[in-house]
Amino acid sequence: MKKIIFATIIFVITNISISFAEQFRSKWGVVMSVTPVTVTSNYSEPYTKVYCKKSYRKQTTNFTDIAVGGLIGSVIGNTLSDAHGAGTVGALFGSMLAVDNSNRSLSETCYEKTYYSNKKISKFSHYNIQVRTKRRITNIQSTTPYNVHDVIYLN
Repeated sequence: MKKIIFATIIFVITNISISFAEQFRSKWGVVMSVTPVTVTSNYSEPYTKVYCKKSYRKQTTNFTDIAVGGLIGSVIGNTLSDAHGAGTVGALFGSMLAVDNSNRSLSETCYEKTYYSNKKISKFSHYNIQVRTKRRITNIQSTTPYNVHDVIYLN
């Protein structure tokens, strides 16, 4: 039984040492430089702005407003004074009040305008790693951040 256990231990140690030596026989290299690579993309963000314009519009006085103002002024002028021409002065005064009382209206016109603000967004992509092997210098891309002089194993 001791011989079987001893043989098993020798067998396991031999396999471990062979697999460990196999790892050193595989391709490996030393990191010479590490350069992070970023990708820049443009992003347009829309936003709207409201513009309003106020305008005052004077409405013209109708002929009927002037005529009614003149008639009312004439009646008032004749009633208050019996003097000659008082009705005419009242009619002129009433017509002038009708013209001065013209209506002003406020109108507001609004509209929306869409603008776009452009933004540049930089995102990390990968690392360009320059590795020196026994035979040559090779470039690889990796997402792992290695340091210079690190030993890495290549597939």
